[in-house]
Amino acid sequence: MSSDLTIRTYRPGDERGILATFNRVFREVCGPGYVDRTLAQWTWQYIDNPAGFRIWLAVASDGTIASQYAGVPMFVDSPWGELRFIHCVDSMTHPDWRQGLKRPGVFVVTGKPYTAYLRKVGDAVAYGFPVDVAYRIGTRYLEYHFLRTIDFWLRAGTAGVLPAPARVQLERVHAIPADVDGLYAKVRADKQLLLRRNRGYLDWRYVQNPARADYELWTARRGDELCGFLVLKPTQALIPDAATIADWLCAERDDEAAAALLHVATRRAHEAGGRSLLAVFPDWSAEAALLRRHAFVATPSANWLERRLVYLVMNSPLTGDFLAERWWYTLGDSDLA
Repeated sequence: MSSDLTIRTYRPGDERGILATFNRVFREVCGPGYVDRTLAQWTWQYIDNPAGFRIWLAVASDGTIASQYAGVPMFVDSPWGELRFIHCVDSMTHPDWRQGLKRPGVFVVTGKPYTAYLRKVGDAVAYGFPVDVAYRIGTRYLEYHFLRTIDFWLRAGTAGVLPAPARVQLERVHAIPADVDGLYAKVRADKQLLLRRNRGYLDWRYVQNPARADYELWTARRGDELCGFLVLKPTQALIPDAATIADWLCAERDDEAAAALLHVATRRAHEAGGRSLLAVFPDWSAEAALLRRHAFVATPSANWLERRLVYLVMNSPLTGDFLAERWWYTLGDSDLA
């Protein structure tokens, strides 16, 4: 590693250098179809996040960002009260500073103070979906622990549109409904550990998002009661020719509301060209059992690009076993949707 690198936290003004390195790295990784990340996208993800941000950098003397470790904080509800998880994203090293696995390089030297800082400020868990190289480095040097390889729940487009229950009214909306916090409270009562999907978070995640046009927001109401909320990407997924269920709020025992959400998801996938429908839920969850009953099939992500979920427990009573058995999530808990 060059001796002229400074390892430090983010300072205002670093974002343009971060974006220059990010776009160079991911143009190389993703190929000619890659679209550069914009300053508006970066600002939304980090500066505008109501839970804050975590960014550590290796900065060269000329201002070039040689490496970055970054995370998106999220508030989580647990049996022990509110915790803060950090979704680790956008970790990268400029091609001119890569050293492979022969010895700890700038990626590791940047990552170690990052995780030390997370511990210092009381973050509970860091998690992410590293690519192969980052996974090997992280397990060797940065205390990454493997939780599971993610399966996709897939329903073929040829399976048709599921029926709509008569008593539930579906509506596409363009703002987060005011009564979504009441619905979240019902969902929370069913779960042990989950990201807090309150109105403020959902508004930031899906409405303020510069990519908001990719998402459709749907409410399910029984009379005046909000009984379901769905975030759908009808024409985009991690695999070709599929739509995505990005987020889902519905009480576990409300089969009628769940049927309404599945109806509109399968209908919109059909209207988008007969696409298959993709969702991500833990395989032990009530939602996974619901999807199995409606012709969704557990399909390894490795059929396209394997997605490993890794974690690092820091300041919390959580264990790997508890995360594996009780942490409920959707694809929207990541930057993959």
